[in-house]
Amino acid sequence: MKVFEVLECGGPGGTGNQVAAICNGLDPAAFEVGLVFNARDGRPEDYRKAASGAKTFFHVPELTREISPASDFKALGRLKEIFKAERPDVVHLHSSKAGFLGRLAAKAAGVRKIYYSPHGYGFLQQDRGAASRTLYKSLEKMVSGIGEIVAVSPSEAELARELSGGRPVHTVCDGYLGQDDAASAPHEGIVVGGCGRLTAARNPDAFVNLCQRLTDSRNGLRCVWIGGGEEEARFRRHLENMNMLAKVELTGWLAPSAAREKLRGLDLFVHYSRWDGLANSVLEAMAQALPVVASDIPANRDAVVHGETGFLAKNEMELLELCLKLVDDQPLRRKLGDAGRARVAREFSHAEALRRLSELYRG
Repeated sequence: MKVFEVLECGGPGGTGNQVAAICNGLDPAAFEVGLVFNARDGRPEDYRKAASGAKTFFHVPELTREISPASDFKALGRLKEIFKAERPDVVHLHSSKAGFLGRLAAKAAGVRKIYYSPHGYGFLQQDRGAASRTLYKSLEKMVSGIGEIVAVSPSEAELARELSGGRPVHTVCDGYLGQDDAASAPHEGIVVGGCGRLTAARNPDAFVNLCQRLTDSRNGLRCVWIGGGEEEARFRRHLENMNMLAKVELTGWLAPSAAREKLRGLDLFVHYSRWDGLANSVLEAMAQALPVVASDIPANRDAVVHGETGFLAKNEMELLELCLKLVDDQPLRRKLGDAGRARVAREFSHAEALRRLSELYRG
């Protein structure tokens, strides 16, 4: 069976990593995988290597995140050409732009099975203006009659049902992509950290504010952000302006294995995002038996069980209070961390995600 995975945001980041893992994990005896993509970081060859389990690759540079009528029209035509020429049995589209253009192209090309995973709907992104968010929601409704939605979390499935026009909605949670190893790396003092692509969605200013308050409140406490991204330069300037460079480490981009090694050196993980799909970084942290304090938004509620695997904070003051509670209580950190690790193993298995996707693809 020929299956094409399609996305506009290949490269470092949660969606890119998950799609690469699908390409690498599907049984090659049952599926011939094609990857149709653009690379977020402008390095398509790197993403080809990351998704080397695919048999064929189609780089479509016109497939961009932002709305651009000229580029979008070209991308639509290119996708239609690829689907007509290659005749895939299944097309699975990931993220909003690929989901909109890809559904139109796949239908026009006569593809029999079309699936779409939003990985966080575009109209939830608060860095867009109100008019842009309204447009994205309208576009989702416009193509809701094409294919079926495969939500990556229960909260995304709830939104999908509102937009699906009665079409089927499946839930296949993104899986944890790391190794089953929660050994803590030796370190001195308490280390509080976050991890992921530095974007507006990750709310880096709130993380800097938290670090300042934590380091002012507790001697010997250090903070670290694992990752880089669009907001990295501004994040560093913010730290410099607040005289925090000596107290907050910014690693920049790391290979997944190096990022997990850094996670093992934390005592507490913070994910105070403004909006999200199911955050891969939260699953990574929980798999390393770290207690998580996250913003109280639907996507984080899908992963973090308040009071059981971590805490959900409604505002920055509550975020500080909950972090201090955990900083001062090692047995509680261990209890929540162990429960989080068990939850990842139970609810977010990558092998189970692949099994369920395989069943969907086979119909």
